[in-house]
Amino acid sequence: MNPLILMTLILFSVSVALGAVEIENVTFGFNEGYKTGTWAPLTITVRSQDEPVVFAGELAVEVRNFTSDTPLERYAIPLRISPTGRQQKQFYVYCSKNATRLIIQLLPTAPVESDLLYSMGGIYDPDSFQEVSLPIPIARKDYLMLVLAPSGDRLKRFIDKKPLNVSDGAEVHVKYLPNPTSLLRDWIGYSAVDVLIIRETFLTERHVSKDQQTALFDWVQRGGTLITSGGSSFDTLRGSFLEPFLPVELKGLKKTDAPPDALRDELGFQSSDNNGTFFQRVEFVPKTGCETLIGTTEQIYVAKRNFGNGQILCLAFDYNASPFSEQEVGEAFWHRLLSESGKSPRHLADRYALSRQHEEKIHKQFLSKMPTQVPLVKLLVVILPAYLLVFGGFLLYFGKSKQKSSVYWVGSCIFVLLSVSTIAVARNIFPDSIAVDRLSILSVYPERQRGHLQSFVSVRTTSRTKTSIEFPEGTFIRHQETELFQKLGTLIQGPHVQLQDVSVEPWHPTTYVKEAFTQQLPVRLENAWRITEKKMTYLGNIRLRGQDPFLAENGIAINRRPLKIPPDKELNGTRKAFARILQQEGVLQHLTNETDLNQRPYIIGWTSRDFTDTPTDGNANTNDETLVIFRPDTTR
Repeated sequence: MNPLILMTLILFSVSVALGAVEIENVTFGFNEGYKTGTWAPLTITVRSQDEPVVFAGELAVEVRNFTSDTPLERYAIPLRISPTGRQQKQFYVYCSKNATRLIIQLLPTAPVESDLLYSMGGIYDPDSFQEVSLPIPIARKDYLMLVLAPSGDRLKRFIDKKPLNVSDGAEVHVKYLPNPTSLLRDWIGYSAVDVLIIRETFLTERHVSKDQQTALFDWVQRGGTLITSGGSSFDTLRGSFLEPFLPVELKGLKKTDAPPDALRDELGFQSSDNNGTFFQRVEFVPKTGCETLIGTTEQIYVAKRNFGNGQILCLAFDYNASPFSEQEVGEAFWHRLLSESGKSPRHLADRYALSRQHEEKIHKQFLSKMPTQVPLVKLLVVILPAYLLVFGGFLLYFGKSKQKSSVYWVGSCIFVLLSVSTIAVARNIFPDSIAVDRLSILSVYPERQRGHLQSFVSVRTTSRTKTSIEFPEGTFIRHQETELFQKLGTLIQGPHVQLQDVSVEPWHPTTYVKEAFTQQLPVRLENAWRITEKKMTYLGNIRLRGQDPFLAENGIAINRRPLKIPPDKELNGTRKAFARILQQEGVLQHLTNETDLNQRPYIIGWTSRDFTDTPTDGNANTNDETLVIFRPDTTR
């Protein structure tokens, strides 16, 4: 067959194959609710039409702004759709300061074995391209509230789009989840959410998977606020996966004709006609670490416990039943509760996140190390001055006047040729080496023996190259938001998390931010401090296991207030530089705003242990410095 005719038939087949697959539906955020500078879920439904086609490739998403087609971030998920099939894929997308639109693409890769038509790599139909403009984001100071409740919930009409604080104008944005299956399977998707409320929803493993449970707990420990409704929700809370972590024990359900006088007096509402209904409340018995927000020693109506950097609140009554379903009472109750306890200290401090410059300063810290740590630069710094001084001086003193210029230039050419040849031979003999510098913050949560690790990573090499980096499942990567644009590569969010086609060069560091939860926890800390409300005590080197570091007194206690967090005393080198950046930008300022530091002190210290993963291509040399924040488990 004529090669030209054969190629035409192949191109026609591919075009038909790609035309048989389309993007059917796209949902972003929580009913389009999201915040700038956070991650948001993106769900895409892809459908294969009636044509007998098997599509194999990738579903890719690029985050761009209005002024440039260069992606700020790029994600991909492997995709294979059989004829007449439909698949739903979920991404977690980082919405940077400049993000304004999403570009969704269907990209074919290798052929799929089939007797039917198939897609082929390298060819892509423009019809599979779809652009989505991002909605207006919710302000970082506002409250993004998710509600998992049956239909008929009246919470939205009480507080949605209504200000809570007159001083800063913070508003509440209420978004509903349809059912437990809509709960996310990765904690990072909740990063913009401040409050999650659960009412009359069964919370057993049959309805909420292990991954969804883990994601929910991880989000709370990172600073989220979880609120459970009581009253008629007693049966759904009893025996749920949440029950062991609640601040109270659930003893039973009690019914009365009207709300107790103590509750009415504290909340300031009058008794109303219940129309034959009962006021139901769950009898609470406080656990260790329980704080009573509303109630008495005989009956707690609103209880709270700290859970990592977040908090769990329990309501003894159903907020959707009388009298809290009435407009005036409901507004007053939620205004008080959210104003006083709606956000954890970490989420309250999050309003300043967009103005912090710590990522730019960390990038400059990585950049400052480049000239002295790249072998080629070292070679040029040593050889060139020596050549100019020695060879030039020799010609100047001993050479004849007519021969000085010609000999100098001939010698220079020979020197350059020898240098290039030597470097080329060395590059072919010795493998390229990759250097990885990591500055990390590890928050340890002993309640579940897990820790959140945020790493600022710099990658450089002896020669310009592309590499791929493998990560464990549940790892999320984004580029550092610096003034200089960096080509990050493609983050594969599939069964295996991988950062593909990362451009690395010797002259400029490639930097990114990695976040994950880990069960690898430190045993020893160096340069450790114990922080309480009134003082800071230097502990030096300590063990976190086998002794109680909160009782140790290895150093001098000093006034905490004038000292910034984290302290840079007793530090030097990279640790000191990293600590000062965190101080200046107030990255850990929320640690000083907590009101129960005497009951919940924390340890802050350092380790050089490697908690992360290195590039899989080439030889990698790593340098790690990790700041560890350790909080006690107050329930034990």
